[in-house]
Amino acid sequence: MVTGDGQTGSDGSMSLSVVAMTILLAVLPPGGTFIDDDGSVHEGGIEAIAEAGITTGCNPPTNNRYCPGQIVTRGQMAAFIARARSLPPTIEDSFSDDKGHVFEGAINRIADAGITMGCNPPVNDRFCPDRLMTRGEMAAMLARASGYPGAADDRFIDDDNHVFEDAINRIAAAGITLGCNPPANDRFCPDQGITRDQMATFLTRSLRLTANRPPPRPNPVVAVVPREEWGARAAQTSRMVPHTISRLTVHHAGSQSGTTGPAQIRGWQNWHMSGQGWADLAYHVIIGIDGTVYEGRDPAYRGDTGTTYDTTGHFLVVVEGNFDVDRPTAAQLESLTAVLAWAAEHYGVPASAIAGHGDYAATACPGANLEGRIRSGELETAVQKLIDTGGVELFWP
Repeated sequence: MVTGDGQTGSDGSMSLSVVAMTILLAVLPPGGTFIDDDGSVHEGGIEAIAEAGITTGCNPPTNNRYCPGQIVTRGQMAAFIARARSLPPTIEDSFSDDKGHVFEGAINRIADAGITMGCNPPVNDRFCPDRLMTRGEMAAMLARASGYPGAADDRFIDDDNHVFEDAINRIAAAGITLGCNPPANDRFCPDQGITRDQMATFLTRSLRLTANRPPPRPNPVVAVVPREEWGARAAQTSRMVPHTISRLTVHHAGSQSGTTGPAQIRGWQNWHMSGQGWADLAYHVIIGIDGTVYEGRDPAYRGDTGTTYDTTGHFLVVVEGNFDVDRPTAAQLESLTAVLAWAAEHYGVPASAIAGHGDYAATACPGANLEGRIRSGELETAVQKLIDTGGVELFWP
């Protein structure tokens, strides 16, 4: 089925057929190269560019993650293009703002090849390597890199008189972009950011690579976002108390600050450490609004609480949201079930040890709409079923 591009893109090169000569696809293990793209519509493209040597991953030196939802920076884009084209080193130093940058070599290589002009016209003595790429900028780089001819068709309704309109029409005519609003796909979203997974699809189309979708993993997989990726402060480990996990305890975040994801978690950690005087974020695992699982405090150490119960032995999972008002999303419930199933197996704790914060202290946490699933046994049943059918493969940082 034809779908849109979402928000992404990437680009290739003037003669990207260099890597397009790959014919035989690698036989991939279940789940493929990376642990954090399972089930993504872009997974086949991600595997294709990995096989072609265009990407190695996003968490060196391990590089078992691709960070599919991360917005691509201009420096990262330069690296992708330079690898895709096997561009040679150059002695030219084209820009003034990339000295010592990890991508300086790649930036100079694509500048020397005429693929980038700069980011501050008309001077164009800067590249802005850490600025996030937009779909329009991607179209311009891709059109130059691949040498796509002009196009008579005006494909999209939202790029009229846009600085990148011509480039957008050129890559649309070449079949590289479908649009950003399926199924209509009459919009391109030129000022929207490009995520790494969507970029992989653009590269795969540009290079005429064959998407290589791996077989599924035998068990559900949870890829935990490591602390360094969400921007955690260093924990004060010397102040922490070691303990042995014997209980699985669910919290909710309660009132929200208006932010979500990493920004929200950093805010919690700052409040816990600077406002409460705790040694780290209180919880061992955080589950975001979209179901993303984040690494919190090291589970080897007891968590903290603003209520009167002893957290020794408790594996603390907090779910982002106020479930006295809202309902947990399907993605959150799926991740919560998987995390608790993993913890039950990993620590040798029965699923019956699942409880809510309110079972140990005078609090409404984790909110009526989540607490009800615990008290009814629904959550315990789902966790036990997951354990009985093979368990969970969780990639802890």
